[in-house]
This record gives sequence, C-alpha cells and structure tokens, in this order.
Amino acid sequence: FNSVTARTAGFNTTDTMLLKPGSKLLTMFLMFIGGSPGSTAGGIKTTTLFVLVLSVIATLRHKSMNAFKRRINDEVVRKATVVLSLNLVLVMVSMIVISANQSLPSMSLAFEIISAIATVGMSTGITRNLGVLAKIIIITLMYLGRVGSMTFALSFLGKNRPSKIKYPVENVNVG
Repeated sequence: FNSVTARTAGFNTTDTMLLKPGSKLLTMFLMFIGGSPGSTAGGIKTTTLFVLVLSVIATLRHKSMNAFKRRINDEVVRKATVVLSLNLVLVMVSMIVISANQSLPSMSLAFEIISAIATVGMSTGITRNLGVLAKIIIITLMYLGRVGSMTFALSFLGKNRPSKIKYPVENVNVG
C-alpha cells in the first residue's frame, strides 16, 4: 500500500515524519518515478525510467535499444533524458533556494519538494513552517508537476523550423 500511495495517491497510513531515513529515501524515489503515462499519477513516469535503464544497458553492451521485439527510437531516449534532467534540476534548485532562506531538515525538505513536483500530496509535516518564498516554490512545483516539466519548458519555445545547415560531427569523450 505504501508503495502505491507514494506513486499516486498520497494517502498516509503511517506518519512520514517517523519514517527511518532509508524508508524516506525509498518513498522519495517512488514519488519521483510516479505512475504510468495515461494515469493521473505525477512523477517522471515508469516508462521514462524504463527507457533510461534500457538506454544504459544498451550503451554498456554496445547494442541498439530493443524491448519486447521492438526497437526504441533515439528521440524517445532524448525526451526521457530531458524529462529526468528537468525534474532533477527543479528539485535541486528548489532545495538550494529554500535552504538558503530557511533552516529546515534537508531530508524533510527534499521529501516536500519531491512530493510537490510529483503531485503526490504526502508531507513530513514541515509545510506549516515554510516561509512565503518556499510556499510559492512548492506551489509552482505542484503546477509544473501537474502540467509536466517538459510541456512547460516547450511552451516557451517557438515553432522549430528544420535547420538547413548540417555541422560536422564531433566525437566528445564522455565519462
């Protein structure tokens, strides 16, 4: 029940403030992943995580990305990477800004932020202690989580026209 509620519902059967750090981390991980596409669950979605894990495995094996006798397009991997990156950046920036303005336990603050961006609704009970700026950030994260971070980011970009210029390929050492 706690696994499902952390990914979708936000119901509490146990006091999240009393959870051990490992249990809080697992709950935050489940909230960050969220549910499957097409559901009302927030988070980055289970399929995004699946595509990213497949991408890592395929890269390590030097093979193309295949699942269920189908090849997964590189564009899907790029979108999954953008979704993960945007959400991680939002969480980190929110943590830094709120921590710079208020002295709150880091684990509880991270729990609140991830719960907000994943639109779960769970809390460790520190919400009432948040200042105005922190509450605005949490509200913004809830909105971004509901709309979707990628959808929100794409709303600021104009319509892309295909470029007629093709630059030469450069091999960059990564890792």
